[in-house]
Amino acid sequence: MRRFLHSGALKAFICVIVAVLLGAVIAALSHSNNTPLSSATSTVLSPLQTVSSYLSYKFSNFYDNFKSSATLAEENAKLREQIEIYQEDIIGYNEAKEKLDIYEDFLGVKEENSDFIFENAVIISRDSTDINESFSLNKGSLDGISVNDPVIYGKNLVGIVTSVSPATCTVKTIANPDVNVGIYETYTGEVGYVTGTGNAADGVYCKIPGLKKETSMSPNGIICTSGSGGIYPIDLIVGTIVSLEDSSDGISVVATVRSAVDFSELTEVFVIKEFDGQGVITTDPVN
Repeated sequence: MRRFLHSGALKAFICVIVAVLLGAVIAALSHSNNTPLSSATSTVLSPLQTVSSYLSYKFSNFYDNFKSSATLAEENAKLREQIEIYQEDIIGYNEAKEKLDIYEDFLGVKEENSDFIFENAVIISRDSTDINESFSLNKGSLDGISVNDPVIYGKNLVGIVTSVSPATCTVKTIANPDVNVGIYETYTGEVGYVTGTGNAADGVYCKIPGLKKETSMSPNGIICTSGSGGIYPIDLIVGTIVSLEDSSDGISVVATVRSAVDFSELTEVFVIKEFDGQGVITTDPVN
């Protein structure tokens, strides 16, 4: 009995009774409608309720954020899919526009030269040692293509057919040192010929060797085919003069000409199978 009176359980029980009585007194003094037991219980459990409310709020926010993140991720995925569709549409539009521009250029050439007979061809392979110097097309003798037929892109001269099989042909471009083309400069009328310089890192170049020291040609001058030799029709654009330098022998000038066409980016071209004056050699086509 004495042990019970001094035990911790008895002390705890007394503390609870005191807390209940104290709550009853406080409730009575404040004329509260709450019962003493409910007030005491509220006092004891209030911290737990506060913690519970805080945890509930945090969990609710976490759920809302998690739900929002999932929704946002789903919306982002849909947007990415839509962007990919738009990008594909833009690529298709650009390809169609580029092809339309090409055909409009060729149409302009055809309107200016009603005697030209064209054959559209696609590049199927390139010279692995220099993609600017030669390539193969998917058209050949069965399509009426012959050796020495000029090849153009818009109004620009690309090169010449050098070999033909029934279904394919090989083209050497004006960047190839084996190709020589009679030309004139449109402003001065001065004539000469261009030959390829090989591939250049920043574009397609050819040169006009053997110009006189007192040449009237100058940078930005436009170079066109002269029609001499009967291989190339007159007035195809070869390129623009970018520089003039003394030749190694010191008695002549060499002009460097850059094509307006990036041959490495070409995918299709037109072959001129026939034109007025083809095979007819002339000596003074410009004047």
